[in-house]
Amino acid sequence: MSDWPRVSVIVVNMDGQHHLKPCFESLAELEYPSSQLELILVDNGSQDDSVKYVRRNFPHVRVIENQQNEGFAGANNQGTRAATGEYAAFLNNDMRAHPTWLRELVSAARSAGDVAAVGGKILNWEGNAVDFEGGAQNFYGMGFQPHDAPPPEDQLTEMLFGCGGSLLVDRQTFLNVGGFDEDYFAYFEDVDLGWRLWLLGHRVLYAPRALTYHRGHGTSSRIPASIVAVLYERNALYSIIKNYDEQHLLKVLPVALFLLTRRAMIFGHIDKQRFRMPRSASSGPAPLQSGLPSDSSELEARHIRREFMPLVRELGLRTVLRESVRRAMLWVYVRLGQRLHGEIALVRRHLLGHLVAADDVIDAMPSLMTKRAQVQSRRKRSDAEILPLFDTPFHPHPPFEEYVAVQEVLTRLFEIDEIFQEQAL
Repeated sequence: MSDWPRVSVIVVNMDGQHHLKPCFESLAELEYPSSQLELILVDNGSQDDSVKYVRRNFPHVRVIENQQNEGFAGANNQGTRAATGEYAAFLNNDMRAHPTWLRELVSAARSAGDVAAVGGKILNWEGNAVDFEGGAQNFYGMGFQPHDAPPPEDQLTEMLFGCGGSLLVDRQTFLNVGGFDEDYFAYFEDVDLGWRLWLLGHRVLYAPRALTYHRGHGTSSRIPASIVAVLYERNALYSIIKNYDEQHLLKVLPVALFLLTRRAMIFGHIDKQRFRMPRSASSGPAPLQSGLPSDSSELEARHIRREFMPLVRELGLRTVLRESVRRAMLWVYVRLGQRLHGEIALVRRHLLGHLVAADDVIDAMPSLMTKRAQVQSRRKRSDAEILPLFDTPFHPHPPFEEYVAVQEVLTRLFEIDEIFQEQAL
């Protein structure tokens, strides 16, 4: 390509000064015409002198300074509105880019006229493990990294969404479709954007040669698990309410709410027998799954064993160890409380996060329905064309046997399995 378009690279930061040197040094080494490159830092109210550091050490970077945390979605939208490039490229502050990263993204974006976004391949900091090589989504709105065979290393492929930490978008198209939904604040805003782009007639591609390296567990590791639970659960519901057509939403939404309830019970380690009448005839309905221990402490121990390594990969060892100590203290506190106060139930904040998420959706319903009407009125593609891009729609979260069993029963009862079987034909 002899005529490279102008690109604005946007880095969102909050108290991440220690990440900024390798990030902006890598951007300075991009094999891209400097005259066609604009670098923007959007700072979300940092207290660690990040802004002063960038202005002193990278004076060519344009700084947008917020007095408070506007969230990942809001800050990236803010940077895109202020940008001057034909394209906007989003890069996490705890990443460094390969010298050809931007060239590969732009080449892919210009490969066809209907391409609105291109996501790159994300490796760990050392470059010996994959963080992202294509996005998938389950039917209740949660995005994840698929674990099946990766696409060819040199081939552009279609995907539902690109990771917002390494993503190029056509700036005007991004703004025309509403950008990231700022009500998400953080998490799954990139999933929603990709779904919406496809629905409105655009395409999203994966460019495997557009490489970035991710240090990981930077900002997210400082967010309490209960707050992450609210964002995960609430934002997934936001996405399905806005983007499914009416026929599919009526089937999916009840199951999504039922599964949210079951996740809350699992992550909260709730022993339902403590809420039953003493007579066996009033002990409640038979569970949908079998083989679970009746002793809640045994069930809790099983959860801890299974959750440990996935949580280490997602949040980092330090965060998980801190959470493990907190759980141990909570276990002792709960046992003492049960002995002293029979009517007091002490529950994890993680469980309450699920309830807060559902209540947030209730509060947001008027605006959600307005957004839904706007999106659906501009629909260019049917669900039949989009649902195959989910890739693995029945990917369970969490992948625990008692949860998977419930998900399978509910998807069969509400005929959701048939929806995706039809798309596979």
